[in-house]
Amino acid sequence: MAEPSTTRLLVGLDLGTGRCKAALVRADGTVVHVARRSTPTRRLPAGGASHPVPDLLAAIESLLLECASAACGPIAGIGIAGMSEAGVPLDRRGRALGDVMAWFDPRPVAEAAAIAAQVGAERLHAVTGLRADAKYTLAKLLWLGRHRPGTMRRMAAWAGVPELAARHLGGVLATGASLACRTLAFDVARRRWDADLLGLAGLAPERMAPVLPFGSAAGGLRPEVAGRVGLMAGIPVCVAGHDHAVGAFGAGVVRPGQAVDSMGSAEPVMVITDRPRLDDALRTAGMSTGCHVLDDRWYVAAGLQQSGATVDWFVDTMLAGGVAAGSPAAGDSPGGAAEGGGAAEGGDYGSFVALLREAPTGPSGVLVLPYLRGRSAPHPDAAATLDVLGVRPGHGLPDLALGILDGTAFATRWMLESLERAAGMRVRRVRLIGGGTRNERWLAIKSAVSPWPVDVAEAEEAVAVGAALAAGIASGLIAGPAAAARLADRARPLERRGAARARYERAYRERFLPAVSAAG
Repeated sequence: MAEPSTTRLLVGLDLGTGRCKAALVRADGTVVHVARRSTPTRRLPAGGASHPVPDLLAAIESLLLECASAACGPIAGIGIAGMSEAGVPLDRRGRALGDVMAWFDPRPVAEAAAIAAQVGAERLHAVTGLRADAKYTLAKLLWLGRHRPGTMRRMAAWAGVPELAARHLGGVLATGASLACRTLAFDVARRRWDADLLGLAGLAPERMAPVLPFGSAAGGLRPEVAGRVGLMAGIPVCVAGHDHAVGAFGAGVVRPGQAVDSMGSAEPVMVITDRPRLDDALRTAGMSTGCHVLDDRWYVAAGLQQSGATVDWFVDTMLAGGVAAGSPAAGDSPGGAAEGGGAAEGGDYGSFVALLREAPTGPSGVLVLPYLRGRSAPHPDAAATLDVLGVRPGHGLPDLALGILDGTAFATRWMLESLERAAGMRVRRVRLIGGGTRNERWLAIKSAVSPWPVDVAEAEEAVAVGAALAAGIASGLIAGPAAAARLADRARPLERRGAARARYERAYRERFLPAVSAAG
């Protein structure tokens, strides 16, 4: 049914590593339409990547144009969330000095090590809540100073992807604390740029984007852009924040002790806190502390580097020939890639879903330790691998497919339990978001493995919805962050079956924990 012409709408942008999305959302948080584009990416030698700025901005405008065409009412504001750490220097006129450096670009690894050596790992974590890593902005700035000194001399400001989009759409460079805290140059407790850390790159805080309160407008839509995308000039453009934090907000995860588990290509888990937790035990366990989008909330987080992406690997390497003999046709699988929970939203995951239908009642007899790209938490180990244990003659691909989902669920529970111990806090409830939530078998496993109550966010595109709600605050359609959080707090609880929980509890304690302890 078409929306009434008087309905006022919002657009939330989710600018991710593989996909850029735009959700057309009513002011009550209901999604009307979702537009998707591939994130323009140029692969570089040695595993790096960049995002060509003209192509990225064209994709964003294309998303907005599609939303404008789908709207049957005025669009009152645009909110922007996206990947953190990826960014580009801007000159004094706001023009990009090259392509966006991808967050996973490995080139600044030596610079990250130099930061840790110069500042000290404990002090660095005590200020930023982070461990030194090549992905963070400060390491990129040092790398540019060493390898692109001319660019650094011309640089007037640094823009992450959401800030770049806001500058293009609204003409104003601004950021939020949830993005700034991922730079390795931000005081997470005081929520301000750290002059000493920026000084390592020869910069002052004034060279970084101003940090605005959540739900503040960063300019109004520029007339020249408005004409191209079919929207009204001057509507508020709002930087909502880091995609993981905005996704938590868009799923209604805002209270201390609540956790969000984002089931995507990677699988970060985040627990909300009412104060910054900067205990060194978090650092040594490979965990981080950051700013939630709400100005009086923080979080502690850990991540599984390959979760749905392990499904991708399995499909690409084990199922290249198509559906296993005796399995239902791939076309019988509703949802395709989305059901598989893989990183890419294209491709045929019907074979994987078909194998899950053939798999026995869980847990699988095959134990998978899902560390294809190493383990970041707990107990970081870059040399950790994907290990398959317990294979016997009667096992086949269905057992391995189920074992992958079991293994990711065990790994996320281990992260959350370790996070509870390191932060000295208790998880009260876990809310699931992301593409993996479309896979009902995976959800059943999550519920069986978890010692905490588990529910699934109603918002399928929680990041884009959270960004749209931020725009609703900026435009005055929503009274404030508390009202927006109430709109976002929609979820369905997962059934907790006692027999399955008992089986998975034994497998977790008697098989998974001893295996990761031995591997570590």
